[in-house]
Amino acid sequence: MSNPRARLLQTRAYLLEHTDERHPATIAEIAAALERQGIEADARALLADLEALRESGLDVCSTRGRSTAYYVGRRLFPRAELRLLMDMVRASRFLSKDRAGALLEKLSGLSVEHERGSLRLGSTRPDAPTPEQTDAYQTVERILAALEAKQQLSFVYCSSAGKGTAEPRRGGQAYVVNPCLLLYAEDNYYLVADHPLHEGLAHYRLDRMREAALVEHAAAPPDISFDPAAYVRSVFSMYPAEQRWVRLAFDRALVGAMIDRFGADVPMEQLNARNCSLYAPVCVGRPFFGWVFSFCGDVRILAPDDVREQMLLMLEAGRTAALSRRD
Repeated sequence: MSNPRARLLQTRAYLLEHTDERHPATIAEIAAALERQGIEADARALLADLEALRESGLDVCSTRGRSTAYYVGRRLFPRAELRLLMDMVRASRFLSKDRAGALLEKLSGLSVEHERGSLRLGSTRPDAPTPEQTDAYQTVERILAALEAKQQLSFVYCSSAGKGTAEPRRGGQAYVVNPCLLLYAEDNYYLVADHPLHEGLAHYRLDRMREAALVEHAAAPPDISFDPAAYVRSVFSMYPAEQRWVRLAFDRALVGAMIDRFGADVPMEQLNARNCSLYAPVCVGRPFFGWVFSFCGDVRILAPDDVREQMLLMLEAGRTAALSRRD
C-alpha cells in the first residue's frame, strides 16, 4: 500500500515509540518497520517525510557517521519529568489502585519504548483506596465544571467510619456551596468552598464527597481580596480556622523554614543580631500552634495578643492533662 499520509503518520509514531539519542534508526530500519505494517516506503520519500516532520515541530535529529540514523531529541516530557510525575501518582492516597495503574500506563506510554521498564518500577502506597471508596475523577470533573461556569455545587459529605465504609453526614442531606479552589495538600485533594451557613471558608476532602453535581444557581462571587496562593500558605494541616494576620519572631537560622512556609515575598525584618520577625496571614488553630511549638521556643507569637493568649491556654491545658495522667 502506498499512502503518503499514512506513511508520514506511522513514521512519526515509530520515531516517538522507538528512537532517542542512544537508539537512532536508519532509513532502512524505518522502511522495514513500515513494511511490516503494509506501508511501502522508499528512501527518497522517507527523507522528505523526516523533513516535513522537522518543519512541523518534531525535533528530528540525525547522527553523523558511515550510516546516517535518525531519532527524536527533545520530547514533551523528558524521562526525569515522567519519573517525577509517575512517582507522584504512586504516592497519591487519593487515587485508587486501578486508577493509579491506568494513569501510570498512560504516562509510561509517553516515553520511548526501552525506558518504560525502569519508569514502571515502583510501589503503590499500601493505604491507597479501593475503587469502591472513590469516584474521584468524576468529582474533580464536576468541581472544575462548577468553577468554570461559576455555579454552586452540591454533594453528600461523608465521615470515615472505618473498615472502608463512609457514613454520610447530616443524614445524607446535600451540602450546597460556592466553590473557590481545588487544592492538593496533606496527601489529599480538597475543595475549598464558601458555605452560606458557615463563617469563613470550609475544606472538604474529595474522597469523602459523593454525588457531586452542579446547581442551577450562580455561585456567590469570591471576595476580591481572596488570594489563592496566599490562602494555601496560611493553612496548617487543612484545619478549618479563622484567618488572622500574625506577627512572629524567629531565630535567624530559620529564615529558610519561614520562606518555605509563607513564601519568598513574606515581609521580614531583623529585630536584633539573632532574631527576625515576619507578618503573615495564618489560619489560627491547633495545627498552627503545634507548628509554633515544634520549634521549641525558636518561634514566638508577638501579635495579636488574643492569639498569644490562645497559645498559652493550649500549652497550659496540655500541661495540666499530662500532669493528671501522671498522677
